[in-house]
Amino acid sequence: MPRPITLAQHQRHSVLVMSQALSARAQRSPFTLVLDDLNQQADQILTTMIARGLSRGINVVYVAFEHPSSHPAVRFIPAFGTHSHHTGDQILAEIERAIGIFKESLVIVDSFHDLFDIKGVQPVDFGNLINKYDSYTVGVYHQDIATPVHATSYAPSPLEVTKFMATAIFTCKSLAQVLAAKAAKERSLPEPTFGLLQGAEGIVQSITANDLRGVVIDAEFRRVSGRPEFETFWLRRTFTSDFEPPLAGLPFGPLKQEFVMCLEQLPLYCSDETMANVNAKADEIDVPFKLELTLRQKKVRDGVLLPHFDAQGGEGGEGGRILYEMGEEDDFDEEEDEI
Repeated sequence: MPRPITLAQHQRHSVLVMSQALSARAQRSPFTLVLDDLNQQADQILTTMIARGLSRGINVVYVAFEHPSSHPAVRFIPAFGTHSHHTGDQILAEIERAIGIFKESLVIVDSFHDLFDIKGVQPVDFGNLINKYDSYTVGVYHQDIATPVHATSYAPSPLEVTKFMATAIFTCKSLAQVLAAKAAKERSLPEPTFGLLQGAEGIVQSITANDLRGVVIDAEFRRVSGRPEFETFWLRRTFTSDFEPPLAGLPFGPLKQEFVMCLEQLPLYCSDETMANVNAKADEIDVPFKLELTLRQKKVRDGVLLPHFDAQGGEGGEGGRILYEMGEEDDFDEEEDEI
């Protein structure tokens, strides 16, 4: 039997797996699906993967349905605005031209909803194109967009097919909302809801959405054997200073030091100061009544003589005797008393 690994070994392994996925290592996860919503969008993940892909000198292709521009070194395929008349077949043809002459490519689609549900591209056809050229694919699916009803109701939706095809699934969460959920759990309170889940009229996005400090990622990696690995990571914003000076012809140099980490390693998440704030908030529970007694109420409570005190004051063997004084409304039954 293999020796069980320690927590530190598990964290190092998880960070290594996540680092390879973010650096577009096709052998780790050739098809990564990113799920986001209005509470936390996937822009920070896409920015990180573009920078890491360019630092490795691979061909980066960006299929844009929502963003008007990208890094100058990226092969940009616009599909919005005046370019929105392009059909799904035309978009696939442009992707093939952009990756056809390169040995290794990173293809990023910022909205699978537009590509599959609006343009009508079948996820299987898109996957066959990417596999044909041995490329690494990253696509974003917005969870707060209603999935259209298809003519064949028994057929799976494109989102379900994409989840089945993906070798890794990243779910984005806001750090501020994750900390709020942890504080509620520590106080044994219901987990708070944000945005559309609040059910409040007119609220579609919380003020704690899209935390600029970084993004929390619930990651699921699927092995070849079918056994999944789950871990939650913290990915901060990417800066130019995170990379070495670029070599000739490259926009980014090698990565200096890995900055993605397991969420449990984030000081803000597990520090003593954070836990102290959580425990301090436990005394501020808002209830419609007062839990404390006034001095007068305490004196009245102390002056109440309970029946079991008299029973304990009797002689030995009478400690369990019940003391009861009959009132006018009591009906005395002599026969029952004799029994």
